[in-house]
Amino acid sequence: MDPELDPQVRHAVEHPAQTARGPEDVQLRVRLAGEPARRALGTHWEEGAPEDAAPGEDRLAAAVLLATLFGDTFWLERAARLPGDVPGCPSAPPSGLLEFTRVPGARAAMASVLERPLLTGLLEWGTNPLPEQPPLIVAQAARDLSIPDDGRVYRVVRRRAERFLAREYDGSESLERFVTLLTEAEKGHREDGPVLSGETLPPAAPPAAPPPPAAPAPRAPGDGPAGPPPSNPSIADAPQAPQWGVSPSTPAPPPPGQVGRPGAPGEPFPGQSQGGPFPGPGAGGPLAGTGGPAAGGWPPRPAHDPEEDDSDNLKAWGLVLLAIVAVIVALIFVL
Repeated sequence: MDPELDPQVRHAVEHPAQTARGPEDVQLRVRLAGEPARRALGTHWEEGAPEDAAPGEDRLAAAVLLATLFGDTFWLERAARLPGDVPGCPSAPPSGLLEFTRVPGARAAMASVLERPLLTGLLEWGTNPLPEQPPLIVAQAARDLSIPDDGRVYRVVRRRAERFLAREYDGSESLERFVTLLTEAEKGHREDGPVLSGETLPPAAPPAAPPPPAAPAPRAPGDGPAGPPPSNPSIADAPQAPQWGVSPSTPAPPPPGQVGRPGAPGEPFPGQSQGGPFPGPGAGGPLAGTGGPAAGGWPPRPAHDPEEDDSDNLKAWGLVLLAIVAVIVALIFVL
């Protein structure tokens, strides 16, 4: 026995029949031991009885564990080809091997290897039936392993058994049980049980995708445009868009009766009430009740907004026109 194995794993690989029917954690410990444990299980076949001798339970269990825990089906395929001992089914696997199909963790590994021998054994019994000895263990293994037959085996053998039940073997419990097992196998029935570590151990799940960002809550018609709150709380409620007809870079002239430039500390913007430094959404300012551009368009032009024409330019043009008229009048008098 490999000295690298710890005592618990060494005991498990020395008694594979007990390990195959034992708890999951023992099988998982054997699997995690890796290659030394695999080699130790293989010695049950390499150093066991002669090849033509009937295999012992530990040898068959070692083949099952190698296929279940390490994916090594070589010895399991060899065990499935051994001469069968089920009456009427010479091609079926040995009954000692079929006993391990009742172990839920071994079913996944055994199904692909035992599919053909099980179906062949059932057909052999259907061809030369022994009504007094129906192969219950073969039918139960086919059912537990969910062996598919494409409708060509279970139905034929079941009808043959039902004919015996309808005639001289009416009331045979073994035949009735045989028919029930074939019916369940035909329907794909499988008895679920505790899943052993060798059958599953799925790969690690991929990391979950981050949740999508939450949609912004709907805003009331009187609210200002949506957006993240500003870092400076003193301007949290300032209007986010320039007034109609006023350039964003040019401050609006103060209305009559106010001194100083608009926006100076302690002085309100045009149209702003004296309640605070800046009007908040819905506070009666120039954007009150409009919701800004995000709420459906720019606000209407206030009645007190300054005209868009430039009064200084008009005065300059007026003086130029007066000078031209004066020159024309003077020329008329001179001439």
